[in-house]
Amino acid sequence: MLENKPTQHQNCCGEDHSPAEAGKAQAAEAIVNTNVLNTAVVMDNLGIIASAICLVHCLAMPFVIALLPVLGLQFLESHESHMYLAAAIWAFALFAIVPGYLKHRKLPILLGTIAGLGLVTLGVMYGHALLGERGEMICLSAGNLMLVAVHWKNRGLCKCGTDH
Repeated sequence: MLENKPTQHQNCCGEDHSPAEAGKAQAAEAIVNTNVLNTAVVMDNLGIIASAICLVHCLAMPFVIALLPVLGLQFLESHESHMYLAAAIWAFALFAIVPGYLKHRKLPILLGTIAGLGLVTLGVMYGHALLGERGEMICLSAGNLMLVAVHWKNRGLCKCGTDH
């Protein structure tokens, strides 16, 4: 009669460490990593759109401010609209760039994100009072351009899935 002797690996932790099981675990991990990176790419695309909308909003506002009441869009000149755009920009940055950074570990992406979000936050929260209207627009524009570039680069790194 044959004995069912546990293998040496089954004795160490009670799990099967056979090559077939290891392959399944690696495949499952690859699927999770792919899903995280795909989500990061989508969030990068949304972050690019949100930053571009904010940039257009900042640059166009001096020219269209007189038309806003006629179009029923006077809420676009309010501080609250700036806060909502900034919140969306922060959310997309956190949900796209953080998971991407954790995968590719490119420090310039992280530093660009911090600088871009810092400029957007400074512009929205204190820009008008500290920098004046023109300074606020420059601060917000610079922050959003930086974030568009960072999202673009992060998206490329996440799509590639390698450490270039």
